[in-house]
Amino acid sequence: MRSLQVIASLLAIPVIACSDTLGPSGDPIALSHDISVDQLGQALDTAPGRVEIKLERGTLVAREVEIKTADEMSDEESVRGAVTAVSASDASGTLTFDIGGLEITFASSARFRDGDGDLTITEFAASIQAALDGGFQPSVRAKRPAPAEPQAPDVATFEATDLRIQDGLESPKLELNVDADNYEANGAPPPEAWLRVLGLAIEIRSSTEIKADDDRNDEAEVRGIVASVDVDGRSVTLESGTVILVPEQGAFEDEGEGDDDEHLVSLAAVAQALADGLTVKAEAEGAVQSTDPLTIAAREVEFEIAGQGGEDDDEDDDGQGQNGVIEFERQVQSADVAAGTFVLTNGTVVQLTDSTVIEIEGDLMTLQAVADALATGAIVRAEGRATVESSGPPATLLALKVKWEVDD
Repeated sequence: MRSLQVIASLLAIPVIACSDTLGPSGDPIALSHDISVDQLGQALDTAPGRVEIKLERGTLVAREVEIKTADEMSDEESVRGAVTAVSASDASGTLTFDIGGLEITFASSARFRDGDGDLTITEFAASIQAALDGGFQPSVRAKRPAPAEPQAPDVATFEATDLRIQDGLESPKLELNVDADNYEANGAPPPEAWLRVLGLAIEIRSSTEIKADDDRNDEAEVRGIVASVDVDGRSVTLESGTVILVPEQGAFEDEGEGDDDEHLVSLAAVAQALADGLTVKAEAEGAVQSTDPLTIAAREVEFEIAGQGGEDDDEDDDGQGQNGVIEFERQVQSADVAAGTFVLTNGTVVQLTDSTVIEIEGDLMTLQAVADALATGAIVRAEGRATVESSGPPATLLALKVKWEVDD
């Protein structure tokens, strides 16, 4: 069968079946890859990140936005741009940048430099003023220690501890830690979205190049049973707690016509299958956005209704074949021994019949044993094959075969 941080690698990598853990991906490639504006928003919604924003000179329009690697969030934040005004005393001062009129403050304890070496606060301010008086707006890079948490988008303060007059005219650039509060999608573009930082609204347009560093996006392959789906939020949660973000419809894997597998190719279809009481299996490859819980932004994802298609379904032990037979696999919520039923955590009712086969490989051999185990607080999982008696909700299945196991 891609780490939102979804996102970065657009290279096709074959799926390696594994459980809900990070899969081996080899050494990271020291390259960045293009991502969409939606993927940028989802990445920041999942976890804070360091962004590098390059602006078109004299505007608040981003020509490039890049999500840096997570370990860069501890580096100093910086602002670089042309200075339009300076004011300073022996103790402190202010620089005004040609970046929406952004003002950066500094104290005499800051470090001041130019191409020839260190300066005093007085020498620094005088050098800036001399350039302005000569009709030239000098470029200055200002740095400060990274805050413990990303600064609120409407807070415009930036007190620099390190300032350097650049030798040439540099393009404006911001390097800041941001999170979901700093990102705002635009429902009626243009622009496509805004990054709100330091009291500024940076426009992200269709022409903006958006990238993500590979080191932030370690590759992972996951598989498991779908527990829930958020269609509007474009995410799926597996029973293990792993979250799969599906930023693009094109991420869905479709086996095409003539294949026996029944693949669901929309999140709405996955939600409907769950509502019908069906068990849906997921396999996905994507960029890791966070590890607690494991969250990946899917580059490729495949959803399949358990028991519909596949090599194991050509013929089963009960002679049912694949006609009307589905598979189920889920934690047991409750058991009613008198009624001969048990309820799965998705609400599906499984009815035992006189012909139901209880698999001897399981930990529990009777419904009474299941009820007793649940009463002690044990986690019991059921898997098996059944026909659909009623699609509900809640759905009712007639069990052909069942195996109960107690999780350690």
